[in-house]
Amino acid sequence: MKIIPLIALCASALFAANLTWENLVSSVDNDPALQASQKKRDAISSGTSTKLWNSLEFQYKLDGFGFMEHDFELRLKPNAWGEGSANKAYWRAQNEYLQSRTDIERSNRVYERYERGLKYLTQKKILKLHQDMAEVNSDRLEVLHLKSGSDAFTPEMLINALEEESRLHAEIISDSNSLQDVEEKLHMWLDFDAVALDTAFLPSIDDIEAFLKNLNPESDNYKAVEVAKQKWEVTEKRYDQEMSSSNRILSSIGIGYKHVFGSYEYDSVKTGTYTYDVVNNVAVADKEWKVARKPDDRRTIDKFYASVSLRLPFFGTDGGDEIKRQIDVLDAENDYLNEKRSVAQKISRAREEMLSLIAQRKVQQSFVERVNAGELFKEFASRAGSDPLMLLRAKQVSLESELRAVKIEYDIYLGFLALLEFTGNFANPDMSKHFEVR
Repeated sequence: MKIIPLIALCASALFAANLTWENLVSSVDNDPALQASQKKRDAISSGTSTKLWNSLEFQYKLDGFGFMEHDFELRLKPNAWGEGSANKAYWRAQNEYLQSRTDIERSNRVYERYERGLKYLTQKKILKLHQDMAEVNSDRLEVLHLKSGSDAFTPEMLINALEEESRLHAEIISDSNSLQDVEEKLHMWLDFDAVALDTAFLPSIDDIEAFLKNLNPESDNYKAVEVAKQKWEVTEKRYDQEMSSSNRILSSIGIGYKHVFGSYEYDSVKTGTYTYDVVNNVAVADKEWKVARKPDDRRTIDKFYASVSLRLPFFGTDGGDEIKRQIDVLDAENDYLNEKRSVAQKISRAREEMLSLIAQRKVQQSFVERVNAGELFKEFASRAGSDPLMLLRAKQVSLESELRAVKIEYDIYLGFLALLEFTGNFANPDMSKHFEVR
């Protein structure tokens, strides 16, 4: 029983050692740039919390330094009419905009991996074709050496064969270096021991042709156009948000409490003493005015009060900011229209180039199919008889035609990957949706 988990673990490790399209594309999730973009989007995904008011302040005022009078006030600044809904609309637009930016970041990273995998497979095919062509040229040199004394031999034929040998040897070295370079770049994304990639994940050339014919260059579904449009919407929502805030009439309302400690009420009173004048036999009064505290012995004075502040918009200075925001909205709209026109031109140009490549590929493919079916060899054999140089030339021509077809197919699929990146297919985490022809 202990052996079974060990076998499963070894099998899992062996599977992880092979580079497949699944684990290659899945490595996008560990890309630092994509993670940073996703964190930024998550940071504002919820926007700001719902606020019942704009701000709530507590104010305290001390009158003088005798600590005798204390003034407390709780002041509330309410939201302007429609400000809450404008804030929600702004953060919703901002969230959608950042999500599209994250989708573009993901599309770029997925495209890089598909392009690098396709480059590896194409370079491998080209290397194999150059090796086959080198073998054919080697047979040609051998035949020329055997015919060196015959009338059919010319030194020019040998020189051409030697030049071809040198050229193909250089091509093979270049292909090997390029293949190694591509493999090293694949190792930058994940570790593997063997490459298990194939071209079965790609649609057929006929499907790509149908996709190109149904493609609408003026569509808003392209991610670059979508981002420009959402940026325009964010600018509009920002303008609405600021306008709703500037329409505030009731600036603040408050309730306060004032406490005065040790305050007394005083009054002026007349006081004096009486003396008796014995000579004149009368009473004489000695009077004077004095300040005396009133009989009530209050030591504090408390009172509550309310306050209201109104904003007067007359002759304000907000007009310049409003015009600036309007200009920002118009600039964002202009950027969107320019981006849409630019993308439409790029899509149209790419579609024309790819349809032209598909037409060239059909010609090359027809020739290769004739070669694979043996028809071309029969035709050469009937014309050349038993001349081996003619038959070798036929093999060389067929390999050269197949090489051109491989390079054309690479350009077609590379353009197709770029168009899928434009349409946003690569932004979908579901890999099975990446190559849906829509």
